[in-house]
Amino acid sequence: MRRRLLYQVFVAAFMMVWVMVMAGCGGGGGGSAPVASQGVSKGTITKLGSIFVNGVEYDTTGLTPDMENPGDVAGGLKVGMVVTVMGTFSDSTHAKATYVKFSDTLEGPIAAVDSVAKTMTVLGQNITFDSATVFDDFNSAPMPGQMVQVSGYADASGTIKATRIERHLPDWTPTTVVEMKGTITAMPTATSFAIGGLTVDATGITLPAGTAVGSFVKVEGTMTAATATTLKATSVSSRKEGVEVDDNHKGHVDVEGFVQNLTGNTFTVAGTKVNAGNLSLAGIANGVKVEVEGTVVNGVLNATKISIEGAAPPAAVPSAPTATAAAGSGQVTISWGAVSSATSYNIYWATTTGVTPATGTKIANVNSPYTQTGLTNGTTYFYVVTAVNAVGESAPSGQVSATPSAVATVPAAPVASAAAGANQVTITWPAVTGATSYNLYWSTTTGVTPANGTLIAGVTSPYVQTALTNGTTYFYVVTAVNAVGESAPSAQVSATPAAAVTVPAAPVATATGGANQVTITWPAVTGATSYNLYWSTTTGVTPANGTLIANATSPYVQTGLTASTTYFYVVTAMNAAGTSAPSAQVSAMTSAPALDGAALYAANCAGCHNPLATSTKRMRTAAQIQAAINNNVGGMGFLSTLTAAQVQAIATALNF
Repeated sequence: MRRRLLYQVFVAAFMMVWVMVMAGCGGGGGGSAPVASQGVSKGTITKLGSIFVNGVEYDTTGLTPDMENPGDVAGGLKVGMVVTVMGTFSDSTHAKATYVKFSDTLEGPIAAVDSVAKTMTVLGQNITFDSATVFDDFNSAPMPGQMVQVSGYADASGTIKATRIERHLPDWTPTTVVEMKGTITAMPTATSFAIGGLTVDATGITLPAGTAVGSFVKVEGTMTAATATTLKATSVSSRKEGVEVDDNHKGHVDVEGFVQNLTGNTFTVAGTKVNAGNLSLAGIANGVKVEVEGTVVNGVLNATKISIEGAAPPAAVPSAPTATAAAGSGQVTISWGAVSSATSYNIYWATTTGVTPATGTKIANVNSPYTQTGLTNGTTYFYVVTAVNAVGESAPSGQVSATPSAVATVPAAPVASAAAGANQVTITWPAVTGATSYNLYWSTTTGVTPANGTLIAGVTSPYVQTALTNGTTYFYVVTAVNAVGESAPSAQVSATPAAAVTVPAAPVATATGGANQVTITWPAVTGATSYNLYWSTTTGVTPANGTLIANATSPYVQTGLTASTTYFYVVTAMNAAGTSAPSAQVSAMTSAPALDGAALYAANCAGCHNPLATSTKRMRTAAQIQAAINNNVGGMGFLSTLTAAQVQAIATALNF
C-alpha cells in the first residue's frame, strides 16, 4: 500500500502541471513526448547506461528504483525487466526519470521445460521464450526444480511471453515462498480460485473486498512439489494491472504489451484499456505485441500512436491435436504431437466415455507428455486434448482412453516390532501390499541379516518364538515374499525374555502422630513400582472402605488432620502384574500444635500493657495471671475466656 501511494503521489506531483502538445491523428498514428513535458512508460528495459524503455533513454542518476520484492533491491534494474517509468522529457527520446518501479510476473520453481519448443511451466502457467528473452544467473540450461523470477507479458490465451527469466538461489524446497500475479480465471468456492493452470487454496486467508473472477491479485504461499498445481496461500492482495493514472494526470503515456479483448476500436494492453479512436488497426489483432502512446482520461488510454512490435498472430484457432494414452500403475500418460500455431494445450478427462470440453474435467496449460497420477487401478479414464493460441481453442482430439493397473514388483520391506515374554519373544508386522508370505531371520548377536541369521520360513504375524533363555537378547529381521522375489529386510528389532512379573508382597507399615498430622512409613517392596495408601478415622480400614491416596511415596505425611484424633491406615504395593494384599493396619493419634504465647499476649494483653519487645521482665506465673483475671485486677476479667493452657503460654512468654 505504501508503494502504491508513493506511486500515485509521484504521478500527481509531476503530471498535474504538464502541458502536452500531441501531434498526429489517423492512420497508424503519430505522437511523441514533446520537449520539457512529462510522461509515463510501461515496457521492457532493452538497454542499460541509463535505462532504455520503449525507445526512450531515461537518466536514472541518483534515483533509487522501487523494487516490489526486497530481494531485487541489491541487484537493481536489469535488461528484460518490465518496468513503469515516470520522467521529464528533454526531447522525444531522452528523459530524466523521476520514478521507476519493477514488479515481476511470478516467482516459483520450474515444473517442466522444453528447450526445443521454447516453453516452460512455472506455477501452472505456460511460459514461452525466444532469442530475445534474457536469461540470468544460469550456469547451464534451465532445469525443473530451479527457482526462477519471470518478467513478461500475458497474451490473449494467458500464455506469458517472457522478456527476462532469472534464476534465484537456493533452489526450491517445500518451505520456499512463491509468488504469482495474475487475473482470477475461476472461483469455484469462497476460499479457492484459479489463475490459469494454478489453483489457489486461500483457506484461512481474508480475501480483498470484491475478489471475484476477473480480479487482478498478487498471491504468496507454498507448494508441496515443484510440479504441483495447487498453492497454499499465506497472503492474497489486490493489485492494479495497468498504468495507474487518473483523469487529473493527462500526460504522455506509453504502454507495451499484447493486444487482448479487441472489440471494434477498443482493446486492452498490459491491463490498460485502450481507445484507438480513428487510428488504423490494420495488422492489429488479439495476441499482437504493440506499443501504444497517448493520454489517459477516465482510466482509458486514448491512443495517438500504435506500433506493432511482434509478428501477427495466427489467423485461426489451431488444428485439433492427435492424442494417445498409455496406462501405468495408478497413472495414465497422455501424449500428442505439436500443433502448428498452438501456444498451449488443455486436457479434458472423465471416467465415462464420450468426454468433451463441456463435460470433462479440465487440466489447463499442460505439455506433452502429461502424466495424470493418483488414479484408481482397474478404472478406465477417457481423454481429449485441445490446442490453444491467441485466437482461441481448437476442436478436441479424438477420445483416447487407458486403464491403470498395478505392476507386480518385489514387496516393500516390512515394519517389524518385538515384545519379550517369559522364555519367549513375539514378533509382529503389518501386512505388506503384494506380499504372499513372510520369512523371519534371528540371531543372538546384533546385525542379523538374511545372510547370517537363522531362517524361519513362511511365518505369519504375530509369530511367537518360544523356549528361549531369559536374560538373553534376541535380534530379528523380517522379509516379505511374492512371485517376483523377496523384499529387503525390515529394520532390526530385538527383545530380551525375562521371568514373568508377579504381584508384590504386602508392605510393612508404621504410623507416627504429630501436631495435626500423621507420618506413615514403609520399606520398599521387591518388584513394586508404586504404592497406594488407604485411611480412615475408624478401625478396620481396608482398600474397599478406606479413602485412597494414590501413588504415595514413603515416608508420606498426611497433614491438616484434627488434633487428638486417631487415624488408621493400610498400604498396598503395585506393579504390572497387579496389586498386593494390604499391609497390617497401623494407627496414630494426632496432637494439638504448641501454643504461641507471644501471639496470645499481643492479641489479648498488649492493648493495656507494654509490648513484649519494650517491656521489662515481669516474672509472672500462670497462677498469678489467672488470679488477676479471676479477681478482675486492673480490669483483666475480660480475659476469662482464655484456657489454662493459653494462660500458661502467656506466662512463659512474659518470662523472657
